[in-house]
Amino acid sequence: MTLTQHVRNGWYLGAWSDEIGRTLKQRWITDIPVCFYRLPDQTVTAVEDRCPHRKYPLSLGHLDDEGTLQCDYHGYRFDGQGVCVGVAEQADRPKAALRRFPLVERDGAIWIWPGDPELADESLLPDTSWLTDPSWTHVHGVVPLKARHMLLLENLLDLTHETFLHPTSIGNAAVAATPIDVTVDGDRVGFSRRMIGIEAPPFYEKSCGLTSPVDRWQDGDFYPPGIFVLNIRVAATGTEEPDGFHMKVLYGMTPGRGNETHDFYALGRDYLIDDQELTKFQHEQQLAVMQEDVDALEAQEIMYATDPGGSAESSIKSDLAALRGRRAVAKMLAREQRAQQDARVPHSRASV
Repeated sequence: MTLTQHVRNGWYLGAWSDEIGRTLKQRWITDIPVCFYRLPDQTVTAVEDRCPHRKYPLSLGHLDDEGTLQCDYHGYRFDGQGVCVGVAEQADRPKAALRRFPLVERDGAIWIWPGDPELADESLLPDTSWLTDPSWTHVHGVVPLKARHMLLLENLLDLTHETFLHPTSIGNAAVAATPIDVTVDGDRVGFSRRMIGIEAPPFYEKSCGLTSPVDRWQDGDFYPPGIFVLNIRVAATGTEEPDGFHMKVLYGMTPGRGNETHDFYALGRDYLIDDQELTKFQHEQQLAVMQEDVDALEAQEIMYATDPGGSAESSIKSDLAALRGRRAVAKMLAREQRAQQDARVPHSRASV
């Protein structure tokens, strides 16, 4: 694995809506410092968190009632469009503006496009309507991960690891023993696994009130570069899938600074939606499972970081979706780099 650069022409989960208010919030996205905040009309905005004067973090500044953002180093002020509207020490206005990022706020999530604004296409976002559908309930949050984005991506696209990393919650021998079907549609990668007549892992036994044997479905979709949605269905063996218990897990795999990643998550279900005890149990289990992944990925990160020569990896059949995902991100990055090179050519010729 050598892919540590970040695709920027793509959507990433930048924040949950309930994280952003009138307090300035810094979050690094693909190695860019971003300052999130809401304007007086409650629309969310995000600007590069560097004052164009001397690079002081704007997130350390102030936001007034009119939505003017002030740098607290030398008093530069910016309106809601990121245009400088004045500075403390002089009457005339400096020619300065902040880089603003395309955002989409939908279903309680704030998606950010850190690359070329002209390419930001909302149709590339997955359907997340279940996050606000009254027939569903969910929990959400974000977990810090000190490992590169690609390691998390491959972790989610190869759920065979559930057998070995999560044997007391969501994994058992049936996961590793059942092959997956992989599909590729453009850049998008999907996989499905059908486990029929298996022992119910502890999480599903308690979550669904089922005893073994059960049928369990996993359908995962990766929307590169950083979104993964898993559809989970569990039913008593012999029951048709529409009559089973349905759950969804959304992961926003957002590169931060260096080899750090924001591991956003949302876990939802469409049954017993008013059962607060079940919600508490599922949230605690979700965080416990994620911590097991964090521990593994951070240990893995050290091994990759101390192997700069990139010794050869061994792969098996269950790696197929992860390898397709890795390839999809590599292709996006190559396209982005070619476009940047093409954009530089006219400038180079003009300067000769």
